[in-house]
Amino acid sequence: MFVIKILLGGLHQEVNTFGPGTTTVEDYKRKQYLLGEDMFTFSAEHVRCNEGADGIEGCYKTLMAAGADIVSGGFISAQPGSIIEQSVVDDYIAHLKEVTRANMPYDGVVLFMHGAAQSIGSDDPEGDIIAAVREIVGDDVPITVGLDLHANVTKRMVELSNTISLYQRYPHVDILETGERAARLCLDMIAGKIHPKMAYVQIPMIIAASSYSTETEPFKSLMQKGHDYVAAGKIYDFSVSQMQPWLDVKDGYSSVIAIGEDKDEAARIALEMADELYGMRHAFRTDLTDVDEIIRIAEENKSGKVVVLNDFADSSNAGSAGDSPEVIERILALESDVRGLMYINDNPFALACREAGVGNTVEGMLGATISPNLYTPVKVKAEVKAVFDGVMPYKGMWVDFGPSAVVKIRNTVVLVTTQHRYNGLLELYRAFGYNPADFDMVVVKACTSFRAFYGPLTDLIYPAATKGAATANLTSLPFRKVPKSFYPFSDNDFTPVVNAWGK
Repeated sequence: MFVIKILLGGLHQEVNTFGPGTTTVEDYKRKQYLLGEDMFTFSAEHVRCNEGADGIEGCYKTLMAAGADIVSGGFISAQPGSIIEQSVVDDYIAHLKEVTRANMPYDGVVLFMHGAAQSIGSDDPEGDIIAAVREIVGDDVPITVGLDLHANVTKRMVELSNTISLYQRYPHVDILETGERAARLCLDMIAGKIHPKMAYVQIPMIIAASSYSTETEPFKSLMQKGHDYVAAGKIYDFSVSQMQPWLDVKDGYSSVIAIGEDKDEAARIALEMADELYGMRHAFRTDLTDVDEIIRIAEENKSGKVVVLNDFADSSNAGSAGDSPEVIERILALESDVRGLMYINDNPFALACREAGVGNTVEGMLGATISPNLYTPVKVKAEVKAVFDGVMPYKGMWVDFGPSAVVKIRNTVVLVTTQHRYNGLLELYRAFGYNPADFDMVVVKACTSFRAFYGPLTDLIYPAATKGAATANLTSLPFRKVPKSFYPFSDNDFTPVVNAWGK
């Protein structure tokens, strides 16, 4: 019986060039540093409990169902953050090359990555990874790739790969399915069922991630058009990249990919969708509300639904540090008794609260411990309500916020952590004993993905006019590499062309 052999691996991190500090190997080890059999153990456990939501699990699940012999190239992942220490990328590539050479030959390669990484020595780490594998396996072995919708898909990545598939939904509720798509394309190529041509069109624009969703217009209709083309058999797959807008790289673009059997049809569809995407640029905007106004709305709200103050500029999944005290500062300045619920990443204050103990009061400066260039710490008097180890379950895995404390400042409950993690989940506050629905106002430091969880709870969601490394005001950031000809720095006419073809 013929058994296909597939190399599976990847490095997954979204980088914010303007975030403080660097991302180290310890940051990866705090999340996922899965080499060898560890990658299989992680993926298999998540698939078995039917709660896995990671793309690498989608790849694994699909390849296992096909009876493939999977070789682990290792999978490492870190919380979105600042630029990556070069040794992290170099060490992973060295490991991947060693494993790849030791297990030759292959029928195919599947890589699952984010697509918006940046290291100290490279603006295209994902391209470096694909290149390292391609050099070893040769041009005849299919390489398929899964990426985030916010990936910076480079021309180099396209020319080295046979297919590239991105998430098609934002909020990102199709991560597992994207892994499945990437793996299925590889299997179909190996079986000779398809001979895909991948057209890639670059678009000179970056848009703040808080300014759009695939669940609302106009982006919704564009994505539906792609799905309709797939359903009609015109193409096998399509992707639209809205490049991570806080990534300052020279070779960075939003883009459209169309993958089909017919080269001309793939090109036509990619060009059509790219033209429409650029034409939507003025509709992609974030309507902001002043923090004081949101607090007032929450105080006066009689609907029975919680008000969400969306502090997206300090979003963990956009690479900010989570240490903004701006909202609590305004609550104190207004002497507001709003029943608030919020989160802040402040290692020294969390540890001071843990040392003081439950029932005691801690007075000190809160916030701006990581981003003093962006924020000013605020003096607070906090009653310690609880202390926790900061570990909470989510979809079959553990998320570690580090040693944490829950404090009360005026009438607002604040979760103070020592590690910054994604905080757009209702489970975050529930794990610490608080239900967001019981409060007047909850602060969420995330761009858009949180709407998948908070949307069923309330429609009173207000993006706030706050400061941060993930600000929607892109023209205020010190970009050095992204061309000034890009929207929103310029607003030029644009005629799309096919910039590259897949392998």
